[in-house]
Amino acid sequence: MVGHGGPTMEFVIKIKDINKLGLIDVTAIMSRLSWPDSGSSSSIQKELHKRYVEPTPGPHPEMAIALIWLDDTLVGWVGTRLWPEKFKGRDVTAQTVECFTDPEYRRRGIARLGLQALMSAGKLNASDIVSVYAPEVINIAKNCGCRIVLLCES
Repeated sequence: MVGHGGPTMEFVIKIKDINKLGLIDVTAIMSRLSWPDSGSSSSIQKELHKRYVEPTPGPHPEMAIALIWLDDTLVGWVGTRLWPEKFKGRDVTAQTVECFTDPEYRRRGIARLGLQALMSAGKLNASDIVSVYAPEVINIAKNCGCRIVLLCES
């Protein structure tokens, strides 16, 4: 439950493997919670496209996603996966953190709830390197105790 001086809202958070999502989940992520004005899709949306829209043969790596629902509406998601990166001149495997919250529900801690749920489920280890691709995700990851590295500012 989240309430910031206003009415309390009760969210349902579901942790899933992106390879095993149902049609309702995929449709909600692809159609409702995306960046229509950005000119590019998120990495998770690209992975959904490879798995469900135009399936690419072969195995796909595990990606965990926390889906945050309010009643029957998907209001946010937080995803993580392992990804090869360069850190201080050496190759490392970092965990990425990516999230999106419906603009109507922002500033209510929804992304933080999703990230904490992934950590509680053992899908993300805060003591490992956590790579962040968007500056706005830095505070969310820091507030959850993650050791973050900003890889790209755009």
